[in-house]
Amino acid sequence: MPEIKVHIWFEKEGGVFFGKGRYELLKMIDKVGNLKLAAKELHMSYRAAWGKIKKTEETLGKPLIEKSSNKEGYHLTPLGKFCIEEFESVYRDVNDYCSERSAKMIAKIKNFDI
Repeated sequence: MPEIKVHIWFEKEGGVFFGKGRYELLKMIDKVGNLKLAAKELHMSYRAAWGKIKKTEETLGKPLIEKSSNKEGYHLTPLGKFCIEEFESVYRDVNDYCSERSAKMIAKIKNFDI
């Protein structure tokens, strides 16, 4: 059975400011409590990870992460956690709709009579 795949991201003025990559980065920061380790786990440079976070924070005008009490640690702000939850919700809603709609399309194709 064919399966539909969906990729979701948010753009502003032609630039991505939130999508699966930033979602995964925030999740990893939340898990390991360290931006450098989170970047390493996701096979990206610290500079790339920092740049992605900063671009999103500049676009939103609010911080997603903040320094923890230890020297290298970071934790998510309430907005960072909210972005994770909302992205999961939006992705789930869109994916559910697309799966349902594509199943209807496949059924129509199977029943199509020339």
